[in-house]
Amino acid sequence: MGLRLLVLLLLALLPSCSRGGASGTEQVFSLVPRSTPLHGRLTFDILSDPKTFNPALAQETTSTQVLGYLFRGLTRVSPYDGRIRPDLASRWTVDPSGLKVTFRLEKGVRWSDGVPLTARDVVFTFNRVYYNPKVAAAVRDILMVAGKPFTVRAKDDRTVVFETAKPFAPLLEELGVEILPEHLLSKAVDSGRFNISWSVRTPPSQIVGTGPFRLEKYVPGQYILLVRNPLYTPPRGLLAPIPGALPYLDRVVLRIIPNQNSELLRFLAGKSDLIGVSPSQVPVLSDAAMSRAFRLLLRGPSQAETFLTFNENPTAPIPAYKISWFRSRRFRQAIAYALDRKAMINVIYNGLGAPIPGPVSPANKAFFDPAVFRYHHDLERSRELLAKDGFVVEKGGLRDASGHPVTLLLMTNTESPERISMAQMVQAMLRPLGIRVRVVPLQFNMLSTMVLSSHQWEMLLFGLTGTLDPHGNATVWRSSGFLHLWNPGEKAPSTSWEKEVDRLFDQGVATFDPAKRKKIYDRWQEIATREVPMVDLVSPDAITAVRKTLGGIHPTPLGGVIPHISLVTQKATLVIR
Repeated sequence: MGLRLLVLLLLALLPSCSRGGASGTEQVFSLVPRSTPLHGRLTFDILSDPKTFNPALAQETTSTQVLGYLFRGLTRVSPYDGRIRPDLASRWTVDPSGLKVTFRLEKGVRWSDGVPLTARDVVFTFNRVYYNPKVAAAVRDILMVAGKPFTVRAKDDRTVVFETAKPFAPLLEELGVEILPEHLLSKAVDSGRFNISWSVRTPPSQIVGTGPFRLEKYVPGQYILLVRNPLYTPPRGLLAPIPGALPYLDRVVLRIIPNQNSELLRFLAGKSDLIGVSPSQVPVLSDAAMSRAFRLLLRGPSQAETFLTFNENPTAPIPAYKISWFRSRRFRQAIAYALDRKAMINVIYNGLGAPIPGPVSPANKAFFDPAVFRYHHDLERSRELLAKDGFVVEKGGLRDASGHPVTLLLMTNTESPERISMAQMVQAMLRPLGIRVRVVPLQFNMLSTMVLSSHQWEMLLFGLTGTLDPHGNATVWRSSGFLHLWNPGEKAPSTSWEKEVDRLFDQGVATFDPAKRKKIYDRWQEIATREVPMVDLVSPDAITAVRKTLGGIHPTPLGGVIPHISLVTQKATLVIR
């Protein structure tokens, strides 16, 4: 189940907490031949209830972390080398023009209700769901080229042809989006009820996918139970099961708990099998007595992006003078210079992390621009920039040219103590400038709704899971993008730099030469760090703690954790964290 897109709040703590793990590869859990008795249960915790069981509508990790076990796409990304591998498609051929790709579906794949998967399901998924303007599908942004959808048609029951208006370099990667069952969802599309289909109130037996597990039970606020899908057909290229390599799984239990502290306490008490570890938790887990029960796996640099962003939406229900602050490049740059990222790493992450210079992580060797501008802690530079915009310090506080005191409401999510600590450090670091910040933590789902729907917010501390190909960021950086957070729903770019970014993303998807693509996305990173609509902060090192009762597990080069043999694919999509 290859790649797919979305975005925002807390770090993907577990290997399964974001589509694509540390930025979007697959995960693997044990499956065995049907002749082998199944046994074993994997239990881990998640920080919030899902908002939907409909993959086309999922916009946040609270939903996608579950759906990654249930659904698959035509392709997937190898966690070992980042290459595109077969999933529901067994093979494909690319026309010399680069405009047409023909996929052959894996033989014998069935939905978990027993109905065969056919090319009709693929055509339905794209033409009637993802490209349907009446469906709130965030992935639509990444499934377009030159502003046009792909042409998708079935040649026969197992052959699907995709054609694009222009060459589309990340096509194979983006076709990891989930394929949906036509026989169950076509009526919902016809009746206009698709946007409320497969909600969290839907009986689990009605949620049908092609993944290695199926949804057995969901108790809100308590747990989600996934059981092995006996009809699952693994994609080609997997290693043969190795007897004794690890405890074979017949079920996965996702316990819903309120925050990271509770998650850690449950793991230490032996109530969960693995946990994404924050660097701030390493001293506790490194205790000699505890280390006998589990081991720490260093997964390498994270591709996650933690950032501040500002509400630049002219129609947002906040004071107009604040929107004018946020729309000023100097104001945003002043905030960027005021933040001491090294202090954040030392205080919050025990030194186990790195500043994030821009929208592409240094861990992404193929596309990161090492020459990109990096903001350093410089309060004097912040003061200079604010003064040029007419801000003055009066009566102990900063005021704009019209005399309004500079007070900001900074929101983040309650489930992450580290996010709250980071927000409090932002609050303290802006105080010397005379900027007063009030930190307001909210529950994740409530916060994401406010940001994406009501737009009633001022400043936000959020995060993205990251993607391997920069095109995955299109939903955030295109002016029309579904997750264009600072000014969503623009009918046209409101600034010249946003217009240029739109053009760069159009060029990037139509360019196949790696060196030329790199140059295009280097220019995007240059603009992103100059304009700073998102002030990038820091990213922790990726660490996972695994109980020693589990075997055959090792970290992969792209940051995932692979318990050998059976596949639970996750999307390398940009996801709200």
